Amino acid sequence: MRRQFNFLWRNSLNECSTAQRRTVQGVLGAAFFSTFGVGAFTFALSVNAQSSGLSPSWLGLAFSGYFLARLVLAPLAGYGADFIGAIPLLLAATGAGAIIPVLYYIYPSTEVLGIIQISLGFCAGIVKPVTMSLLGECVPPNKRGRLFGAYNTCLYAALVISPLVGGLAINIQGGIGPLILTCPSIGMGLTFLFFLRAKAVSPTHEATSRTKKEGPPWRNMAFIALLLAVIGRTMGSAVIITFLPRLINERFGLSGILAGVLFALSNIVIILGMPITSKWADIRDRTGLTFLGMGLCAACLFGFGQPLPLWTFACLSIAMGLGSALSLPSSMSLAVDIGSAKGSIMGVFIGAANLGFVIGPSLAGFAAEYGSMADAFELTALLSGLCLLPTFLIMSKRLYVE
Repeated sequence: MRRQFNFLWRNSLNECSTAQRRTVQGVLGAAFFSTFGVGAFTFALSVNAQSSGLSPSWLGLAFSGYFLARLVLAPLAGYGADFIGAIPLLLAATGAGAIIPVLYYIYPSTEVLGIIQISLGFCAGIVKPVTMSLLGECVPPNKRGRLFGAYNTCLYAALVISPLVGGLAINIQGGIGPLILTCPSIGMGLTFLFFLRAKAVSPTHEATSRTKKEGPPWRNMAFIALLLAVIGRTMGSAVIITFLPRLINERFGLSGILAGVLFALSNIVIILGMPITSKWADIRDRTGLTFLGMGLCAACLFGFGQPLPLWTFACLSIAMGLGSALSLPSSMSLAVDIGSAKGSIMGVFIGAANLGFVIGPSLAGFAAEYGSMADAFELTALLSGLCLLPTFLIMSKRLYVE
């Protein structure tokens, strides 16, 4: 097990100091445990909303507030990391995330569950962009793909495991209770300890003081094209999360474990493919991999809207997972390579991703309301493809010059 884990990221740290190695360990631990804790609580809150007396409007408000908090805080957290340092922000966010679920024991009401969800969105809005900027500071550009591959492997492993744990906790307690409330507390608490350990030896304070306060390079068209591509990708991801379970049930009559396996198939492919695709991100053209991966995801999203048999639907899920595995490490590495103010850049990068999560379900819901569920997937796929046009033009121009 240790050899497999080292395979993902050990070679990326050959030139790093002990301080940088501890920082990377903290970031990878944060990617798994913070995502696992919040994901388990979020799943349990959604699946148990009706029996808990949580109205649909309040549940929708809680989830909208969660994504909105992440959208607003991601750029601000990135700027803050460049000015005051990453570790203080991470300690504050994870410490608050570990304490916030205790509110339910003080005020045990369904409304407080929604407030906890929104508050965890604020914590997650700080943790993700700041940890990603730390990864960019720890290794040279030719090793970032593998490190971001390890980051995404931890992230998606948590996304696969957390609903299972959340569902198990609901089955054991018959609803929201101490067991499920301890998940985000434990996840954020362990993340806090990771960065508390890294603080004594982390180079981030020193590196932050040397970072140029240049902000995101808005005049760099490659950066604008990357942001548009990321918005298109996350629009599709949000529609998959929101509407794919319903589509599976309507088209194939599946529910329960079979629907869950079909839904999780793409995430499993991401985890399995990441060791290979993250290495490609270090030795091949990152812009090309980003375009290829995101284009494949958009094509698969359009295919979901077609009347296909079950085996073809499963193949599309596998292909979408491969597209995500291709684009995730390469796009993240591209963003970090753009400038020296890595916190600011990653903050805007994650902010753009969260914007796609906010826009996607609304547009798809409108299309489904006035058309069909297939129209929702087809419209989102077309918009995702249009968002890739600037990247395609940049690639064409570069090939022409060469």
